[in-house]
Amino acid sequence: MECSDIISEILKVGIHNYSFEHKLQLKTKKPTPRLSLETVDGKTIRKFQVSWYTKYTWLAGSENLGKLFCYYCLLFRGEKTWGSDGISVMKNFDRKASKHAISKTHLTSQEQFMLLGANRIEHALSEGRRLAAIKHNENVGVNRRILKRLIHVVCFLGKQEIAFRGHNEDSSSINKGNYLELLDLLSREEQLLREHFMSNSVFKGTSSDIQNDLISCITSVLKTKISNELKKANFISIQADETTDVSCKSQMSIIFRYVVDNKIEERFIGFFDVSKDKSAFGLSKILFTEIKNWNIGDKLMCQTYDGAAVMAGQKNGVQAIIKQSYPKAMFIHCYAHQLNLVFLHGSKSIKSVKIFISDLTMFHAFFSRSPKRSQLLREKGFKLPQSCETRWNYHSRAAATITTHFIELKKAITCVTDEDDWDPITINMAYGLLHKLSNFKFVYLLCLFKKLFLYSDHVFLILQTKCTADVQYCVNQIKIFSDQLIAMRKEETISICCKSAMELNSELQYSEKNIIDFKILTYEILDSIIVQIEVRFKDFINLKFVEFTNNTSFKDYKNNFPMDKLMELKNHFPDIFNLERLQNELEIIYNSPDKYLTPKDLFNYLYKNNLLDVYQEISKLLQLVLCIPVTTSSSERNMSALKRIKTFLRNSMNNDRLSNLSSLAIEKQMLNELSTDPTFIDEVIDLFSKTKNRKIDLIYKII
Repeated sequence: MECSDIISEILKVGIHNYSFEHKLQLKTKKPTPRLSLETVDGKTIRKFQVSWYTKYTWLAGSENLGKLFCYYCLLFRGEKTWGSDGISVMKNFDRKASKHAISKTHLTSQEQFMLLGANRIEHALSEGRRLAAIKHNENVGVNRRILKRLIHVVCFLGKQEIAFRGHNEDSSSINKGNYLELLDLLSREEQLLREHFMSNSVFKGTSSDIQNDLISCITSVLKTKISNELKKANFISIQADETTDVSCKSQMSIIFRYVVDNKIEERFIGFFDVSKDKSAFGLSKILFTEIKNWNIGDKLMCQTYDGAAVMAGQKNGVQAIIKQSYPKAMFIHCYAHQLNLVFLHGSKSIKSVKIFISDLTMFHAFFSRSPKRSQLLREKGFKLPQSCETRWNYHSRAAATITTHFIELKKAITCVTDEDDWDPITINMAYGLLHKLSNFKFVYLLCLFKKLFLYSDHVFLILQTKCTADVQYCVNQIKIFSDQLIAMRKEETISICCKSAMELNSELQYSEKNIIDFKILTYEILDSIIVQIEVRFKDFINLKFVEFTNNTSFKDYKNNFPMDKLMELKNHFPDIFNLERLQNELEIIYNSPDKYLTPKDLFNYLYKNNLLDVYQEISKLLQLVLCIPVTTSSSERNMSALKRIKTFLRNSMNNDRLSNLSSLAIEKQMLNELSTDPTFIDEVIDLFSKTKNRKIDLIYKII
């Protein structure tokens, strides 16, 4: 605040609205501007004299108002003429000032001015009140320390995904639940908690309502941090997936992905019950609500879902509805789901493959449904992977296990067929499986798919690894996978697989006719998968602009700049980039071999060397590319957390508590970082103090 404006500001705001500390600061800021005040008195002109500030030490002036004031009366609401109205007439000023200086009102205000800061009035009036204030502050400190313990317990249970409540929480119960038992354990070693639980009969912080309030407050602080990150992010993408929980409710998980500072963040927003309406309109309505709540509409650049028609439909799917309101939000079909569909389609369209996949499943089914059979397999030193029809990598693991332990598996099944202490049904099933292990087509396909899975598993691992930096890398890996399949389409592949099959089962001998049949079947399998890859990953063309950041092509772009990709970027994201500057910045990068880095590494380089302002458009491009998700694997992991939190024994919790607990479990890393920050606990406590808890405002003071 400028000195000449202090008086006008005080009159505008009102001195009663100023804090004691602010008043204390004003004591030394008396404004004494040179004013151009004059009054015509007959033939004489009376003018303002600067020397009056020295003569009358209480005199102050406002340049904005063009008036003189008594600073004492202004601050302590003394005489109205000098304290609020002000003096602008210079006639007889000395006489009026001298008269005011000896008035009772002025003298009272002067005394208050002199005593301001020397002794707080409330302390001077009552020593008992001063001591009570000290005692209150001590209690506040103790209470906040106790709440700090409660918050740490809630964070611990949330991160570990452990149930809070017990079946019986009475004092006579042996197991009162994890929350109470953990507090009891801490109180045995910590006197502060022990005294609190023993002496406080009104508020102990152990009730279910207090637990829910603490969980909600911690989650609110986490979401505040996420909100702050979203404000800093330039581009945001949204991921959504749906599953059914243990109480038969359909839950939709929503995740935001963005780049903040130099980190790629994927933040869990919550679970939303969509049981009543799983239509495209119903699902998109929830997404619209969250986009509005988080105020990210202008930054929404991408949306990623699975391949269900309700989500991915071109005309009436969720992605189409979202795109009507947010045209820049391009749709990316989850690549992990796409790759899964590539194999599933192949298995359904080719009879031999369909039978082979069913046979793989039968081995696990045979041994898993009987403890006696499972024990027999364990005695052989291995076990078959658990069946999961929605995950193609189950078939990969099953094929690898059967191939690796082919002899042991055959011996285990032979034990069942040869020994007498097995029931007829088991023997019959074992005989069928034993026949499969001697079937020339099954063993051949086992070797062929093991070879295929070596390539596909690598791609699956990349697509489902959260730390995979960018879409370009995933695109390249899928292209490499397609090239590998094309390279397998030769007679050498059939020869290798036949040789491997005979090594597994020495009783097998393949004739020329068998080899010709296998060649036809192998080519049919490979052609089916290759075609499916081309069809299901045709949206690569929509990501042509991503090639700008493909460091393996920088050398080629140095000599031949990809203008077609620049136009593709303009079509998808108009008005976001300065294309002329972007082209110049890219040409500088392409001419600098030391900058031939992956998108994530290049962005880290620019960030750590403070070059983001130098390469403004490239920085935006890299952030856009890095925020594009190629898979909903994070949503899949959230579904796993949902199933661990909402179990058969905990199936009645409402969705707010479910989402809050899931936030603590899923955002473990952020919670760990914040828990070491003292301000985090203070924020939670301050937020908790504002909740509508019954008696806390009167009895349990924490602020």
